[in-house]
Amino acid sequence: MQLINIRTIASATLTLAVFGGATACSSAGQDGAADSSHRAPQPVVSKIPGVKKVEPRSDTAGLSLPIDEFMAKGSDLEQTARAMTVLETRCASRFGFSLKLPEPTSPGFGKNTRRYGVPESLEVAQKFGFHMPKNDPRAAKNRSGVPPTEEQMKILTGSTPQGPVKEYHGIAVPEGGCAGEAGRAISGSDDARAGHSPRAEEIRAHSFELSRQDPRVIAAQAAWVKCMSAQGYGNYKTSFDAGGDSRWNTPVATSQEIAVALADWNCAKSANLVGVWAAVETAYQNTQIDQHAEELKQAQADLRAQAKRVASIVSGATPAS
Repeated sequence: MQLINIRTIASATLTLAVFGGATACSSAGQDGAADSSHRAPQPVVSKIPGVKKVEPRSDTAGLSLPIDEFMAKGSDLEQTARAMTVLETRCASRFGFSLKLPEPTSPGFGKNTRRYGVPESLEVAQKFGFHMPKNDPRAAKNRSGVPPTEEQMKILTGSTPQGPVKEYHGIAVPEGGCAGEAGRAISGSDDARAGHSPRAEEIRAHSFELSRQDPRVIAAQAAWVKCMSAQGYGNYKTSFDAGGDSRWNTPVATSQEIAVALADWNCAKSANLVGVWAAVETAYQNTQIDQHAEELKQAQADLRAQAKRVASIVSGATPAS
């Protein structure tokens, strides 16, 4: 429960980060490649699905994948974060705390933006390098609201480094803290992960890993590496390495960063990296969607029910049952 609570608190107290965060590596890159410590177990390729046609594609801006249909949309996630803030604030007041949590904001980029590492468009590469055009945490300014104190976090998460917090000044603390209570109110079940679609998220993570190991994607990556080396950037071994360069951890893009970003985008276009990868990953996702059709259909219904509860909470009404 600890990981879940911290994630829900983060979505309510910081910039909405349900897409994985607007870092140099990109939201989608973190799903599969940026942090191996949080990576899902490596799936095994039992059968490589066929791809009927690979379309030329240079951008991930606006890229949609089949599994997106079964997951919460960005606007829904932002509203969910708002509802979490409302419920967490109400809960904390029972313990004598008056919270002023920072207002959740939309990350300003799509679920699949930079999923394959490269800048999402030529225009973005030219103007922002590897920085996100909107809500990039590296350029974030102070927003209204006050992050919770260490004492308040005990109530919000229901835990400390020493273990769970069962009560606070004689008042029982809900399982998972106020975040757990809020998540359960929104999800309508014992699962505190509001906006969560477990099977869809598993398919999304596995399809990335499977496609990353696919020989067609490996060949496209090799073409990208060769192109980048020809332009003097031979130190990058995958399409995630250029954007993840620590030199770009600055408030705004430098001229050097923009130069590398342009080379990155152009090499990806030359190798049709995005087109190949999207086609291959689509094939893997479609195979998994067919295998779990009924479960995913139920997940869609659950998310629609959650959206109704969220709308009621945000508008100030009693949550719908």
